[in-house]
Amino acid sequence: MTTLNWRDRAKTVRDSAEDAVTRVTHMPPRRIRGDISPLWLDYKKTGSDQVDFLRELCGLQHDHHVLDIGCGVGRLAQPLTTVLSKRGKYDGFDVMPYMIDWCRRNITTAHPNFRFKHADVQTSIGHDTGVDAAEYVFPYDDDTFDLAYAGSLFTHLTPAAATNYMNQVARVLKPGGVFVSTWNMYNSDSEKLLPGRSLRHAWPHDMGEHRLKDELHPESNVAFDEVWLRPRYAESGLRIVEPVRPDATYSPLRVPRNIAASHLWYTTTIIAVVP
Repeated sequence: MTTLNWRDRAKTVRDSAEDAVTRVTHMPPRRIRGDISPLWLDYKKTGSDQVDFLRELCGLQHDHHVLDIGCGVGRLAQPLTTVLSKRGKYDGFDVMPYMIDWCRRNITTAHPNFRFKHADVQTSIGHDTGVDAAEYVFPYDDDTFDLAYAGSLFTHLTPAAATNYMNQVARVLKPGGVFVSTWNMYNSDSEKLLPGRSLRHAWPHDMGEHRLKDELHPESNVAFDEVWLRPRYAESGLRIVEPVRPDATYSPLRVPRNIAASHLWYTTTIIAVVP
């Protein structure tokens, strides 16, 4: 008991110190920011750019109810606090409880209409307990949200889980709701058209409809065949809005010259709607 209390006190001191820094930098601490995105990724600029994208191309309005699937440490939530009015709402969930704790302390306390939940979902990359992602039910009612966003989430889901999540998105979106998501996507022309490291080097394990970076830890990084992916949208009740396009956030154009991240040439943004 003494050890547990000591650990709790140490955590409280660390959280307080990091939150004090956050009030100055307006960013999460490096300790947890690096767990969700590489530290060379510009946390503020990429979040702001994504919100601009949602406003300009996806119809985001001040009074919308937004769902952030795999919300991490608030990269989308923080800039959204300047866009959504008090009539608007935000809900985000993530499998990492310490990220949810940080968001609650640093975002919800100032913006009560921004709510964060921990999703107890099992993965092979650091969260080995909980529900299988292929069986997870989003903790929200049907027809709740105007817009749902999943940034670099489906890059860490295998096909059964990805299919379930698309079904869940279609369920919780209102009719006419918009779904924005990023995928590592390839087709028969990808290696001919895209520069940089080849598909087979980035994802060496060919599983048929998808490819894996690490066969022992499937969710570490996943790429999907476009031929498999497009029908899954239709089957889920989601209609793709053409064209699909390179993702502006996880883009090789943002990568420092000394960093090898050419696999990002395959990262694609798909906008879809519930008819």
